[in-house]
Amino acid sequence: MEELFDKNDALAKIKQSFDNEGDFSFMKPEELEAAIKSLVAVDYDYMNELGDEPYDEDEVYDRLYKAANETLPQYKTYLMRLCDDYMDFMEQYLVDLGVVEWE
Repeated sequence: MEELFDKNDALAKIKQSFDNEGDFSFMKPEELEAAIKSLVAVDYDYMNELGDEPYDEDEVYDRLYKAANETLPQYKTYLMRLCDDYMDFMEQYLVDLGVVEWE
């Protein structure tokens, strides 16, 4: 199977976006990186499941939020925002790669 995107590249670019934004600077860098790594893996797996079906933002958000709660339960108050920002940053990453198709 052909890779959708390079997970390590996505992790680095999305982490850079979070760092530039600065809203999660209260987290230890390794905590934020672990959360992003988990979210990238969940998103990647979801995209692989899709086949020709459209990307369901509600479905993936639920999966991301669950993974974030498992990875960073101590930051429960901030995880909705973390997932929202992640989705925005991942979308931009995929747009930059030229792999997003809008319907």
